[in-house]
Amino acid sequence: MQHAGRDRYSNLLRTLQAGQELPWQQRPKAGRFVWHPVAGKLLRLILVGILLYAAVTAVLGLWRDQRVDTWVGPDASVMSGQRLDDCPLVGSVRDDTFPNWIRFDGTIYRLTDAVRPMGFEPDAAFPPTGYTLGSMTLFRTIKTPEGQAGTIVLVKLDNVPVGRVYRATPDCS
Repeated sequence: MQHAGRDRYSNLLRTLQAGQELPWQQRPKAGRFVWHPVAGKLLRLILVGILLYAAVTAVLGLWRDQRVDTWVGPDASVMSGQRLDDCPLVGSVRDDTFPNWIRFDGTIYRLTDAVRPMGFEPDAAFPPTGYTLGSMTLFRTIKTPEGQAGTIVLVKLDNVPVGRVYRATPDCS
């Protein structure tokens, strides 16, 4: 089958190629990665999207930290926000929905990790103050000694059966 060091198949291929040998496989150079044009553009688009999302999130976070909201109610004395420059205690608990501090009746209340069950129906133990901000309502609590002393207030979302506890911070004004 073999003739002069080459087999008949090689001779046939050489004849069909008209005497020119073609390489069987061209191997890519080591270390070089060949990108598909669409894959490269898609990767760039994803990276731009991630960077844009990070930039928008950072700008919105800075805007939210500087913003002070006035609650709707009997008067415009109730305000809230995320950062209070004169009070380092405010901001120890971070929440995307609730403000970190509320100024109510001349006292600064700061957000805590605690929640209290309130239910959906009106309860005499949690009288509303008449102040709202969007879907949040500010409540007093007369069920506990802390609530009777005025050291805590509750903020409840309309569609949630629990309220977030805010504790009075006498060190802040």
